[in-house]
Amino acid sequence: MSTDIRLNADKRKTLVQHYENSLRNSDSKFRKAMIEAKENYDNMKDKVFELAHKVVRSHQPQEDVDTIKSMRAKYGDNGGDIHKDNCFYFVNPSLEEYTDYDGNVKQRENQNEIHIDFTLQDSSFANTYYYDELKSKGLDPDYQYKWKAERRNPRYYETENQVREYLGFSRSNQNNNNTHNPVKEWKEKYMIEVIGSSYCHSRQFKVDDTTHSVFQTFQIACEKVAQTHEQFFDYLNKKVQTFEQGIKTYTKYSQAKELFDKLGIPLNESMINEQSSMALSVFSPSNLADMLTDSEEQFSSREEKIAYYKSLQATVN
Repeated sequence: MSTDIRLNADKRKTLVQHYENSLRNSDSKFRKAMIEAKENYDNMKDKVFELAHKVVRSHQPQEDVDTIKSMRAKYGDNGGDIHKDNCFYFVNPSLEEYTDYDGNVKQRENQNEIHIDFTLQDSSFANTYYYDELKSKGLDPDYQYKWKAERRNPRYYETENQVREYLGFSRSNQNNNNTHNPVKEWKEKYMIEVIGSSYCHSRQFKVDDTTHSVFQTFQIACEKVAQTHEQFFDYLNKKVQTFEQGIKTYTKYSQAKELFDKLGIPLNESMINEQSSMALSVFSPSNLADMLTDSEEQFSSREEKIAYYKSLQATVN
């Protein structure tokens, strides 16, 4: 009979990481919500872009755009302003009542402005949209939430720079044609020629109630992507902190193995093959397993859960 491996700080750290990796890839409702938010956004984006193009052309006909292009070809900058835009301001004017200082009820126009941007303009959105890709490259898309309370932490800026460099937010990446550059790819794919200055807020295209509602729904779908990421991180963070607190009290591998078995997560001795000793266990594997188990069942059976984690383990190994 083999000697029960004693746990030390490094082994516990390995166990925490193994648990976190398994949880991160599990079929939790928070993980599902993040995936569904991205899919919903993807399903809407091309249709909304087509609608935006239709609105712009209703205000700025293609023949007018072509006229200015020909004028610029002849007179240069004196021929007029024309740009390729990715962001747009749409307004749906309406009248609202208000009471002035004299107590008189009057009406004023409310623009109901909405801003739609088809670029990868926001880090929170981009980190969520490319979550799995960033993870596969050894980058951390969670940095905004991990160090939210300590933005001056050097790790925050170091990680932020690495992620932004990969996604193409940095100038060095933007100027590199041979580098995978999502920012550049999105900008080049979703462009509409517009008449006017380069500042997109200078153009406000009027739309009807229905069109405004569609743009508003799309904007909410965009915001939902980052929101589900933060919720997923909070869920993971809470679980991992509970696990870490409990595993600190475990002294032997057999205790950790019992816990992982109850959670349906495969664990083998080769993952922690160094020797050391620490204090007695306070949390029982059964109690800690209950604390770490979601109240809402994520798999149809325990066998399905075990099979899922075994496939993950095989991939890791």
